[in-house]
Amino acid sequence: MIRFNFHFFIVVLISILSACSTEKNTFVNRTYHGTTAKYNGHFNANELLNNSLNSFRSSVKEDYQNLIPIELIPGKNDIPGMLPSIDTAIAKCKKVISNHSMPSISDKGIKKNEFNSWIDENWMTIGIANYYKSEYDVAIKSFTYIQRFFSNDPTTYLAAVWIAKSHLQNGDSNEAQIILKKLDKTLKDLEEIKKEAKKDKKGFFSFTKKKKKKGKEEEKKAEFTKDCKRLFALTKAELLISEEEYEKAIDEIKIALAFTKKSNQKARLNFLLAQLYQKQAKDPDAVKHYTKLLKQNAPFEMAFTARINRAILGGDSKLKNELIKMLRDQKNADYKDQLYFALAEIAYKEGDKELCKTNLNKAIFYSTANNRQKAQCYERLGDFSYEEKNYVYAQKYYDSCVQIMPETYKNAFVVKNKSENLKALVIAVETAQFQDSVLRLSELSPEEQIRFAEKLIKKIKEDEERKKRLEEEKLKLLQAKQLADAESKSKTKFFWNNSKTRTEGLETFRKVWGQRENEDDWRRNDKIKWSVDNIENPNDSLAENQENNEVKDTLSVETLIKNIPIGDSSKTAAYTILFNALFDAGIIYKDQLNEEKLASQQFEKIVNRGIENKLVPMALFQLYKIYETKDPNIAFTYKEKIILQYPQSDFAKYLNDPEYFVKQKQLENLNEEDFVKTLDRYNRGLYSLVISNSEDIIENQINNPYRSKYMLLTAMAVGQTTSNKKEIKPLLNRIVAEYPGTNEQKRANELLLILEKGVSPFQESNFNKEFIYKYEEGVEHWVIIFLPKNQNSMLTKTKIVDYNKSFFSKDKLNVSSKIFGNDQSVIVIKTFNEYTAKEYMREFKSSQTDLMDLQNEKMFSITQENLKLLFETQKLQEYEDFFTEFY
Repeated sequence: MIRFNFHFFIVVLISILSACSTEKNTFVNRTYHGTTAKYNGHFNANELLNNSLNSFRSSVKEDYQNLIPIELIPGKNDIPGMLPSIDTAIAKCKKVISNHSMPSISDKGIKKNEFNSWIDENWMTIGIANYYKSEYDVAIKSFTYIQRFFSNDPTTYLAAVWIAKSHLQNGDSNEAQIILKKLDKTLKDLEEIKKEAKKDKKGFFSFTKKKKKKGKEEEKKAEFTKDCKRLFALTKAELLISEEEYEKAIDEIKIALAFTKKSNQKARLNFLLAQLYQKQAKDPDAVKHYTKLLKQNAPFEMAFTARINRAILGGDSKLKNELIKMLRDQKNADYKDQLYFALAEIAYKEGDKELCKTNLNKAIFYSTANNRQKAQCYERLGDFSYEEKNYVYAQKYYDSCVQIMPETYKNAFVVKNKSENLKALVIAVETAQFQDSVLRLSELSPEEQIRFAEKLIKKIKEDEERKKRLEEEKLKLLQAKQLADAESKSKTKFFWNNSKTRTEGLETFRKVWGQRENEDDWRRNDKIKWSVDNIENPNDSLAENQENNEVKDTLSVETLIKNIPIGDSSKTAAYTILFNALFDAGIIYKDQLNEEKLASQQFEKIVNRGIENKLVPMALFQLYKIYETKDPNIAFTYKEKIILQYPQSDFAKYLNDPEYFVKQKQLENLNEEDFVKTLDRYNRGLYSLVISNSEDIIENQINNPYRSKYMLLTAMAVGQTTSNKKEIKPLLNRIVAEYPGTNEQKRANELLLILEKGVSPFQESNFNKEFIYKYEEGVEHWVIIFLPKNQNSMLTKTKIVDYNKSFFSKDKLNVSSKIFGNDQSVIVIKTFNEYTAKEYMREFKSSQTDLMDLQNEKMFSITQENLKLLFETQKLQEYEDFFTEFY
């Protein structure tokens, strides 16, 4: 008996040892190597790969506001943490392929047969692992090998799908499309074969077995497995979504759903289907799939978003009440902003704009980390204010949106433009409101001013306390949620070893404390900043109040009333600022926003104030232009006021004679021609003729734009005809007295200095001076005008725009303002070439229109590159020398 057992053991041992051979194609060999390849390689490698992917996917915070991807794929920053698992999986499969291929061969390129049925699965795992490493070219090589050597196995179709997926991730959608079309045709052919087999009543499976037909052996056809069909449909859907073919993508996802078993995967596909239906405005279908998702194993945030979206799209009272109930649930404290946003959307659909605004403000108040949604709230509130023509609040909302919106925000460019375009209006309106308020307060007695200040301080402090209570409530909710989360995770792994809990901990910290620097005593930088409400607007929204200035501890009666103007000089200065702001606001309303009614209100405030100011005739003229076509009777009233009260103004002259500016232009051309002739005579040495022609202009044509030039030319002509140079001194002194700040005055002073001290010793001149600026012919030129410090650039810009419309309307010139240095404004006029710029400057300096003495300011033509260099270097004097040298 012992001998028998011994002999049996020897036989079994020999059988096992012979099964280790990879060269024999026997049942025992195939079973041994197949089992080893399946479990030691394929199974273990996939376990490593799936665990790594599941860990990554559970830690990703998805953006459910945009279309979610069909599958979450690791990005560049995620791959390094997954590499140990992925590389180990690849190594296991490679070892199995090397040790258990049947037959084994060193050169796989010349191999013809493979008897181990699990080798192709190991190749698939290697390809998939490289796919998730983002090494798509390496992955494609593995999948291509499967297609080449396992063409009669179902993995050949699966490999083709993964090749298409790799091309999609590589950005080569055309190649992916070609592969998917071939697979589509193959699948249809297989379906036809299956149908034919059923007709013959032999069944598909018997049809695919090897059999004799007309003396020839027919090969077995590979099938599409259910998993392959699912992945094939999802890959087609991914391609279609990238091409925005949402209707076709929906059909493919539905096919994939039919082959999907796992509940969490079904939930993801249902959520994506609902989003796609939303994009096509098929709300009932979207609601249907959101409802299906809620019955499946969906992540909390996905299910939460589905409930919100379903309520917004569904709109019935039951779903709306569900959201209100969710607001009361403590576990939803972190998501109050989303719930209020959803309620705002429902209120908007129901036509309740005021409730919509209230809920949007609450969404902003409770928002902690969802900047995209917070930006949407600000934008929506801005749009409401814009529609209501409350442009000041609209700009503040748009500006708040710009400050927090993510870089990928879809309306970023539009919102930025709206904010920038309204910024000047906000400055003008708020300046006017402040100056108007302090001027009204200046009319009160000191006792009344103190009472008003005390009332204002009381209102500010009450609002401060109200907002403080609301902030404390919000913080308590967040801290309670933080404590609940901490308790639920107390039995999990050690915090610092779990990347997911570390990320969640950091997010929770930022929700409670905000963004803090890593420094000592970080708590001392208070998170909450309280704001001041305008006493005239006690019902302003919470969100608006949060954007106001911080309340200071030094708030007192004295600090409030110190801004009230006392005395005539301070009141005059306040009125000047008020009128400038009102005029700026009126021009913006009229020219940029086409709000003539709002514009007329600003101009009427200037006119009706009863204070004499140079802006009054300008405001009257703007009112005349507004009503000229709308109501001729009102326009005539303003016309009469201009003519009677300001008869010498350009506006009165224009109203008396519509051809006034045309005639002025013609007269300026004649004056220019006369001066050019006189200058030519001087250059030809006809000094007596120059003196005689200039005398009449100097004495009788006070308004001639070239009078100062005639005076200087006459002085120089007299100097050429007499040996006693001191004879020209009275004329030079006259130029200095009558034309201060002009180039003629500077030249006259130089000549007077020479007459007084004589000619300076000879100094060698450098005629090859190098400049940082470059002279270029044939390039675009701009004209720049440097304004005196503290001059209102908006008013100046308006003057120049009006001038351009009157004299250069065909040129379509653009006028803008910039800041040079710290506080000097520069007007930029474009676009010219070198010669038209010279012509424009000559016309501008000689114009008789009311240009606020701008003709006497520094004015140059300049290229765009030189302008950039000028602003960077601030070397204005050097550019003046350069301009004199080259222009």
